[in-house]
Amino acid sequence: MEIVSYNNCAELDALAERWNYLGRQGLYFVPSFPELRNRLEASGCKFRLVVALDNSEITAIACFIYSNVNKNYEIATRKLFRLPVKVVELFGSCVLGEPSENVIRKIFHLIIEEGGFDLINIGHIFVDSPLYKAVTSLHNVIVWNVTRKKQLWWLIRLPSSFDEYISSLRKSARIRIARDYRRFEREAPEFRVLQLPEEVDIFLRDAEKISHQTYQWNLSYGLCNNESTRQRFIRLAKNGDLRCYITYLHGEPCAFGWGQLSHRKFLFRQTGYDPKHRKLSPGTALIMRMIRDLIENTDCEVFDFLWGGEDGYKSRFGTVHLSCASIQAAKIYKPYSVLIAALDQVLNLSKNLVGLVVELGPVKARLRSALRRYGVGTY
Repeated sequence: MEIVSYNNCAELDALAERWNYLGRQGLYFVPSFPELRNRLEASGCKFRLVVALDNSEITAIACFIYSNVNKNYEIATRKLFRLPVKVVELFGSCVLGEPSENVIRKIFHLIIEEGGFDLINIGHIFVDSPLYKAVTSLHNVIVWNVTRKKQLWWLIRLPSSFDEYISSLRKSARIRIARDYRRFEREAPEFRVLQLPEEVDIFLRDAEKISHQTYQWNLSYGLCNNESTRQRFIRLAKNGDLRCYITYLHGEPCAFGWGQLSHRKFLFRQTGYDPKHRKLSPGTALIMRMIRDLIENTDCEVFDFLWGGEDGYKSRFGTVHLSCASIQAAKIYKPYSVLIAALDQVLNLSKNLVGLVVELGPVKARLRSALRRYGVGTY
């Protein structure tokens, strides 16, 4: 087994075919090769694209991107302070292919020995994956979970028909989803799929109208129809990665969702609905339409909801759930890196105490009820 590193954009094209081949393996979403190239060329940053060779055949690929950032420390929405940090990020939070733990450790050892960073940001990964097991067993490295607790990653293994998908749901979820879906469909909504560069302006214009009515907007998580978002969507559309969905009720935009379709996997990015229609469950209806479209009109095999809790809409629609964690790592003998890790752990402890208070009594129920009035995705 040989490990080879590339650090020049001019060398990337030779790896495109293998990137796409390996990207189709596994359950995790892998960004398309044009997205990788755009990320590296747009930022002009230092990177290492590391490949594992077995008898001259590439069996695994990982890309690490170096950057200088300000790491924010906060509790809830209250910002406490921030520190300058040299970060090396694992692009896509994945190692392409299906390499063993030993191969992954060799890839990371190459990056660690090179140095030039305060921490490695690995991102959200499956806890039972070879990547997680390899990273957590590295020598002379401290590894920690950025979030206060492990989460669940929700997926759908898309079957060959929409009816098969419906049948695969738990009985209680199937009954609830079907009831909500029929309620909305009785209003005769218009459903549109938008994926071309010339359709981006239409989607962003109407999706922003909806997003402006949701709770995410006040938290700065809404979908904004600005130039940077427009250019990003146009780029994804030109690469064939963009898939946007929107429903209209009585001629007005009512609910939207969008994501990236790459390597036969759909990554669910964002959704929102106008809270004045919440009694009609427009969010449920939209996601059902999205799933049906992907099954009937694409070669998609996996619908990736990303991470979420044990309740809420992702748990109702998802057919597969895996434990995941947001992982960072650093050299154990570097004092500044150890300080960063210690600060994360102290904040996580504080968040756990706050979370315990919220979970007690009727506080959680009242909070969820209040959020639903503002278009939160509980549907």
